[in-house]
Amino acid sequence: MSIVIHHNTTPSEEEATRQLQAKGLHTMTLEVDPVQNTAHWHHFDAEFHILTGDLEFTDVGTGDLHSCNAGSLVCIPSGSLHSERSQQGYRIVLGTSVPAEEFGDPVNLPPA
Repeated sequence: MSIVIHHNTTPSEEEATRQLQAKGLHTMTLEVDPVQNTAHWHHFDAEFHILTGDLEFTDVGTGDLHSCNAGSLVCIPSGSLHSERSQQGYRIVLGTSVPAEEFGDPVNLPPA
């Protein structure tokens, strides 16, 4: 599976949470500070709805750069290399295939 991004989904926080939970995902709402990270991957599937802010999201596997903002849904299968950049930060509803206590440390795993 590959990374998929949908724009203009515009759900409320409650609707975003309901949609992700209906897929069987563990959900949480996060305020993400401004960030610029390098290519990394996670050992779990993740999907998130951007509620506010902006995010430049790079699918390292394809080299595609996506400009995401409020209303975007980002779907990242486990093991997919990606990076993120946001100058202002953003607020998301995050859904993951494992609960947060099973993320491990570090959450962002380096390319191998």
